[in-house]
This record gives sequence, C-alpha cells and structure tokens, in this order.
Amino acid sequence: MDEIKSIVDDVGIAALENNIKIAAIAVLSDSGNLVYQTENWDLTNQTQILLNVINGERSFTLSDVEYSVVGATSEGIIGISNKGIGHVILAPFQGGMLVSYALPQADPPKALTFLKSYAMRLNGKI
Repeated sequence: MDEIKSIVDDVGIAALENNIKIAAIAVLSDSGNLVYQTENWDLTNQTQILLNVINGERSFTLSDVEYSVVGATSEGIIGISNKGIGHVILAPFQGGMLVSYALPQADPPKALTFLKSYAMRLNGKI
C-alpha cells in the first residue's frame, strides 16, 4: 500500500508541475476493490459504475455528476461531464485501473497520456 500511495503522490506532484490539471486520483483493482483514493474524492460504493465503463458503458453518473465517454481505446477511457464541470479519465494497468478527476480546463488526451506512464508503474502491484 505504501508503494501505491507513493506512486499516487508522484502523480499529484508531477501533474501540478506539468499543469495537467488533475484534481483527484483513485486506484481500483480489476475486481472493483477501491485500493486507494485521495482525500478529496470519495468513490466508495461507486466502483461498479467504473467497472461498467471499462466494460463498454458509454454514459455514467459518478458522485452525482453525469459523464459521457468521448474516447475509449486500449490506452484508456475519457469521460466528459455533460455540464462541463470536469473529466473522468481511466488508465488501465495490469491488475486494475488508475482513475482521475481532471478539472474542466484540462486537456483530456494529454492527461490520459500523462496518467498512462504512472499506470504502468502500478502494473502487478495489486
């Protein structure tokens, strides 16, 4: 767990330094267990929603905000809020997924590319 927290901390620092505009991060296992989340985002009881997105759901509601999937590739999934209040970005890795909330001003494809490098550091850690 300390190693996962350290990687998430690194994501937060690097996102700030690189102006990626990521505001919150969580790590989920492939089975939907919430492994870690930043204090400013509570995904407890919402992991099944994220698993449904990974399995092809094209719209979803997370923390009372509706999102539409606008990009889904093997690299990850980008969901944009229908009211323009941010993005949910999922970057899968071996054993789970790195989930982030990005601010409305973020560039979602850039954020996904950024997150993917950290997701790879999580491979096999869950």
